[in-house]
Amino acid sequence: MHKISGVRIGDNLTDVKVKNRSLVLSLVKKRGLISRIELARITGLTQPTITNIVNELMASNLLQEVGTSDTKAGRKPILLAVNDRAFYTIAISFTRHGFSVALTDLGPNILYRRDSSYSVLENTEIALLELQKEFIHVLEFATSSLRLILGIGVCAPGPLDSDSCTILAHPTFLANKSLDLRPYLQEYDLPIFMMNQADAACLHEIWRGEAKEVRNLIYFMVGEEVGAGIVIDGIIYQGQDRKAGEVGHTSVNLFGPRCVCGNHGCLEMYCNTRAVLDRAREGAWLGKSAYLKDVARRRETVITFLDVIEGAKVGDQFCLGLLHQMGQYIGVGVVNLVNLYDPEQVVIGGECALAQEFLQEPVQNVVSESLLYREYIRPQISFSPWGDEVAILGAASIVLDRFIAGQLGRF
Repeated sequence: MHKISGVRIGDNLTDVKVKNRSLVLSLVKKRGLISRIELARITGLTQPTITNIVNELMASNLLQEVGTSDTKAGRKPILLAVNDRAFYTIAISFTRHGFSVALTDLGPNILYRRDSSYSVLENTEIALLELQKEFIHVLEFATSSLRLILGIGVCAPGPLDSDSCTILAHPTFLANKSLDLRPYLQEYDLPIFMMNQADAACLHEIWRGEAKEVRNLIYFMVGEEVGAGIVIDGIIYQGQDRKAGEVGHTSVNLFGPRCVCGNHGCLEMYCNTRAVLDRAREGAWLGKSAYLKDVARRRETVITFLDVIEGAKVGDQFCLGLLHQMGQYIGVGVVNLVNLYDPEQVVIGGECALAQEFLQEPVQNVVSESLLYREYIRPQISFSPWGDEVAILGAASIVLDRFIAGQLGRF
């Protein structure tokens, strides 16, 4: 039974069936390989009920048998896995410099991808025309499977209005006017779901990453933007207006430079990859890094975050210093988030995770020195393995999450 605003709402038989199928499908998805016996033990459902649910999901092509478990005695239980090619999603991810459109399966795994360097920030009308063109390219690739596409997942830097699929006008991303994406994506009448990048990436970590069994999680996303996905008791916390997690716009220096959001000394200004690259270009220009100076000369001043990482790998002291300082500021963000939410695990993701080998130590040092309850608690801190692909995978995971919850009417 569910309680909403003081009114008790009952579950009819259809609701119970959908919830039980959702529960079983979720467990198989997160555990990878699992037997019917284990499903019955974990869920508390009877063996006949589990058998019926599994048979129904297999008949829908959602589950498949994939061998037997490696037990030494008795009959070996048959293992089950999700058939990732049963359905597909279209994922769209926006950044400051462009967007990506991809066809993914239920993995989610990227099967086909189109990238564009047209930015909705700088060339809005052209970018929207390109979005329609790339969207159609992806649909054409999926022609034989159009009926199996569950929906469209969209992620972008916040703030957003997910109900209307609108990127809201705000100086941190889209300064001039709000952008309703529905007119550009509705041609094939697919449902559209939207989340900010950090929440979407957090969903991907829940379904595919190290946090599949974690009930209280912080996903700290550091790339061009800085934000956090917050999971409390297994549910993403988005706040009253779905704007929670903007840790990048908390001030770490009241007398620091003014951020585009209007605040002073925002964390994002110190640890995002744009800030690192600003210092990298300055260092190359002033001759503080021979490695970066050579890169800038060969590429006509174009320096990327990967260049900074490569410089650190070959021992360039300036690059090592940039990443060390970045790690310290990320550590400050982690401390603030842990003090606020007391999570079981913190996952650091986004483009910064590509530099894990140089960031891990300074992050851990700051946490060890500054965490309020450092003598008593020590949350697990890990880095996401998905790098800067996590945004497009997160967009796919928005649809995956709705599907497995039974909200799309496909099982």
